[in-house]
Parts: sequence; structure tokens; C-alpha cells
Amino acid sequence: MDVKCKIIKQGSCTLEAQEIASPTTLNIKYDLGIGGGSNVILIESDKRILVDTGFDYETVGLSLENVERNMKNLISALQCHGHSPDDIEVVFITHWHLDHYGNLDIFDRAQRMASRPVVEGSNLMDFIPVDDGEEIAEGVTVVYTPGHTLGHASVLVDSEVALRGHGLKCRLGLAGDAIVSLGYFDKGKVWTYNEDFYSKEEAMKSMKKLAKASDIIIPGHGVPFLTFAPKWMED
Repeated sequence: MDVKCKIIKQGSCTLEAQEIASPTTLNIKYDLGIGGGSNVILIESDKRILVDTGFDYETVGLSLENVERNMKNLISALQCHGHSPDDIEVVFITHWHLDHYGNLDIFDRAQRMASRPVVEGSNLMDFIPVDDGEEIAEGVTVVYTPGHTLGHASVLVDSEVALRGHGLKCRLGLAGDAIVSLGYFDKGKVWTYNEDFYSKEEAMKSMKKLAKASDIIIPGHGVPFLTFAPKWMED
């Protein structure tokens, strides 16, 4: 089966790997329109799956204005790719952070899935728990990637990308925040600013695991990139 994968809404990174964390940096990014929401990725296999739902300006919170703006932007992104929320059959959430699940209520007809630790740890009664290595659709496999959070999970997709007019079979690693962005991967850094950060050691293992398993990585935020071996992986 020809499994297709596309970023329908690109997320952004409010704090790159080389920047110093501070409220000033975050406020400047917000003022410039960098909302920090996650990449939202559509997989078309025997099921139509959305990986993460994105949510910009999470520190603003769940104000009515912010929620409505986020929902409108995601629905518009879906429409640009010929879909509506009702077309989505499964929503998989990589981890329980607002910038990755905040638009979930748009998809009231879809099955909701996350790793078993996320489902059980957050008491998500309306979610289907998924185990490490479980295939949730043809060519779509969930892999546990703890570190950023205890229950974090990523998705491997056996897909095909266009190269000079021909299809090239490859494996995509939909990393979530196991790999925040290209800059974090290149520098061997992990996002540690969340209160529920689990383990730097496990986070580094998860980055290596995804790099070895993927030809192309789609990080949690920012542009996808061809997998390479930075210096930190040689250690």
C-alpha cells in the first residue's frame, strides 16, 4: 500500500538550541508571531491519522480568543489539503503537552490514541492505549521514546517521497519532542524546560533510536531533515 505522509501545519520553536531561556526571548518570539505550536502531520494509510494537533501560544492558555484562533487555523490548514476534521479517523498524541494536543476537541469523531503510559498516567478515559512497537495502521508503527516526558512516544512511517519525479521508499520518523528541532538534534540537546521532564539520559537514547530507525526525521517543531550522524552520536 502507498502510505502518504504530509505536514499540514508546521510548528515553530520559541527557543532554539543556541538561545538562552528567558521570558524576554519568549515574549519577543510571540510578538513576532512565533507561536511555538507543534508540527501537525497527516498520515494516509488504510486509516487517515493525524499525529499531534498543535496549539500556538500555549502560555497564553485556554482563553476563548486563543482557543478559537487555534481551531480556525488548524481547520483552515486541513481544508487547504482537501480535508475536514470529520475526515480524520485517528488522532495520535505523542505526549500530553498543550502545544501538541490543544486542538484535540476539533476531532470529536476520531479515535484518540497515545502511549499506554500517557493514557494511564493522565487518566485519559476516552483514549486507546498503544504499546511500544504496535502497528496502528499499515506501515505506521508507534515507538516509545521516553526522556522529554516519561510516556513520550514517536511514530515510524514507511512511506514514499518524490525524488526527481520518481517515488523513493523511505522511513519517516515522526519524532514529537523526542527531537524538538533540527538545531537540537545537531547539537545533541534536549528540551528540559517542562516541569515533567523525565531523563536526559533516556532522551539521548531516544534521539539515537529515532536517528538509526529513520531516513527522514520530522521533529516536533520546525522543518523535517534527512537523517545524519552529528558528532555527539559518535560518543
